Amino acid sequence: GKHKNTIITTPPTLAAAIMSNDSTPAVLSQLSIGDSYYVDENYQQAVESYTNFLSSASSSSTEQSPLVWLARSRRSAALIQLEQYTNALEDARICCSDDTSANIDARCIEVAHYRRGVAAFEMNLMEESKQAFETAKSLLIEKNVNDEKRSSKYNDYLEKCNSKLKVKQPLIAAPIVEKKQPTAAVVGTPGPPSMPKYQYYQSDTFMTISILQANVKEDDLKVDFQLDHLTVIWLNFTVICGTLFDGVVVDKCKVKIQPEKVLVKLRKRDKGEWHELFGSGARIKEDKSDAAETATTTPVEKNVPVVDKAKVRPYASTRDWEAIERDMKKEEENEKPEGEEAMNKLFQQIYGNANEDTKRAMIKSFQTSGGTVLSTNWDEVSKTDYEKERQAPKGQEWKNWEGQKLPQKDD
Repeated sequence: GKHKNTIITTPPTLAAAIMSNDSTPAVLSQLSIGDSYYVDENYQQAVESYTNFLSSASSSSTEQSPLVWLARSRRSAALIQLEQYTNALEDARICCSDDTSANIDARCIEVAHYRRGVAAFEMNLMEESKQAFETAKSLLIEKNVNDEKRSSKYNDYLEKCNSKLKVKQPLIAAPIVEKKQPTAAVVGTPGPPSMPKYQYYQSDTFMTISILQANVKEDDLKVDFQLDHLTVIWLNFTVICGTLFDGVVVDKCKVKIQPEKVLVKLRKRDKGEWHELFGSGARIKEDKSDAAETATTTPVEKNVPVVDKAKVRPYASTRDWEAIERDMKKEEENEKPEGEEAMNKLFQQIYGNANEDTKRAMIKSFQTSGGTVLSTNWDEVSKTDYEKERQAPKGQEWKNWEGQKLPQKDD
């Protein structure tokens, strides 16, 4: 790619805050899938994996955790490789904001500013790019790190930014005119809206559609759920309109607007896997009379919450989605977890009920070992350097983001 050598390695450790209650091996494995795709230079798959992880995290308490910060920063790196600089810049800006970077290691914040600088440079936003590289360089100096390669890279970009900024200056002195009130400079003004992209993923119970459009206003969005048909309209764009693969439970479908995207969750009528999002619709019953009766009675449910008609809603429905969402949360709380979800919950309970030494042991052992060790014994973990004693699975080896082999226990 164009920026083959511009992704600075993210260190294996973050601040202790990176281990939230949901930061278990099962959750982190989703993030690792994206990392594997990135190392293999399969950047599109890496972006999709990071997006799936962020979508999963947004529906849990990890929405503001350092793991989410890390996934968004790495997605920015993959987007740069794909030359999707607008989206890369958006992710990098979020990672560089004070709200999200409060508990993040300075080295990681340096990387985020670097990625913001690269994306802004490619979008010809020279002032922002220069500011980002200056911040990254200052963080490098503050840590007293003697890394000539990184320092030289920052200096090269700063020279390019200064050169382009000089070209923009007028060559002839402007005539003296009456002073006017200065107007605010507009940096990175977005162009006209375009058709947003979307992707979907599923469980046995839900089909979740992630519409990749940031800052969507509720009044601009219209969603129409039907038994086997879905329509999503944003502004003047018909984002989705078609017959679904199978039937859904209309009253338990919902929409969640987030800062960076919109989630549309379809509750499957029959549990199981959909081969694709669209298809022939609800499966035809052998007894047509029963099917006709079902079609007649399904829309009429006595216990479905209905919104006050006086309240304006953006959706083509009169149902009270907030009440439905509360009911769904109660259902999910009452469901008994199985498989990976059960293991996930177990680790949450262990970490949540642990003392400070146990939490520190879990954080250090899991993060510095790259996810291969999870120990609760702080006396042992405090004396062990897992970065030097890391051990990869048989037939594999550890590498950093630039493809360089890392030391292992057997070396």
